[in-house]
Amino acid sequence: MLERLRQCVAKYGWQCLTSEWMGVNSRHQFACARGHVFERVALTLLYRNSGAPVCIFCRQEDIRDRWLGKLAERGGTLLSGPFVGLFARYQIRCAAGHEWSVEGRKISEGRWCPICAHSDGTRRSCCSDGLARLHAKAQERDGKCLSSNYTIESRLYRFECAKGHRWEARANDIFRGTWCGRCAKLTTSGQVDPNGLARLQAAAREKGGVCLTDAYVGSAAKYPFRCAMGHEWVAIASQIWLGHWCRQCAGLKLRQTIDDMRALATARGGLCLSKEYQGRRTKLTWQCHRGHIWESRPINISAGTWCPQCAITNRTRRRDN
Repeated sequence: MLERLRQCVAKYGWQCLTSEWMGVNSRHQFACARGHVFERVALTLLYRNSGAPVCIFCRQEDIRDRWLGKLAERGGTLLSGPFVGLFARYQIRCAAGHEWSVEGRKISEGRWCPICAHSDGTRRSCCSDGLARLHAKAQERDGKCLSSNYTIESRLYRFECAKGHRWEARANDIFRGTWCGRCAKLTTSGQVDPNGLARLQAAAREKGGVCLTDAYVGSAAKYPFRCAMGHEWVAIASQIWLGHWCRQCAGLKLRQTIDDMRALATARGGLCLSKEYQGRRTKLTWQCHRGHIWESRPINISAGTWCPQCAITNRTRRRDN
């Protein structure tokens, strides 16, 4: 059967590297025409219904090459490391020098630089009296436009309302009638709890942290906090009262490392051969005490699964006995 398996994969330009027949349901080691080494169950190759099997590493390389080709066609540059998949985020620079972060699949779908995409529309809306119109709109609301330039690139402008709140907004939003967001929240939230700030500060103290604001404007507004570890973030008051706290601390408690994976393998008498941990659902390379090597997700190893070849051997022995 091993010779038959070798002849079968030779049609695809593959080579069977396993020297011993392990059984039709066992994983055997192969090398594709490009030299990638991987494992496949013999059954899926010997009794394949249609189509040639594809080396997953070759597929990933083809996807990478097509993606980088699209990037080059648009005159773009990849700024953030190697290509690792369509669902990862990348830092891109376009031919005009704009930089942005985007999922790889968006580039494959034809998306491109958001600044360039809106430049034509921005250019059309930009006129010589743009700044004067913004100042006039702000004065209608008893406020001020604090920006001194109205240009194609400057899509955000700074404003101050009659109560002294400051924020940034797009010119189109101001022309459409939008104004101070904090004032709008105060209007819609009705009566503001006079003890709101004290309650926020007390809730932060219970968690060993500090509320960094000195003004309370309603339960729907966001306020700055600092936890006992020194992490700072903003959160809605109602979320703090519901018990939510520092997300960074919560993530640190759950985060695992490659050292945790190595310890997990050592406990099973084996090794974790991977050098980097990218999450519990990303496959790592493992080796058991018998020298078998395979790939599996950390979540599966943590759940108790181990070497598939040893599992088959043990089942065969039990059956023979």
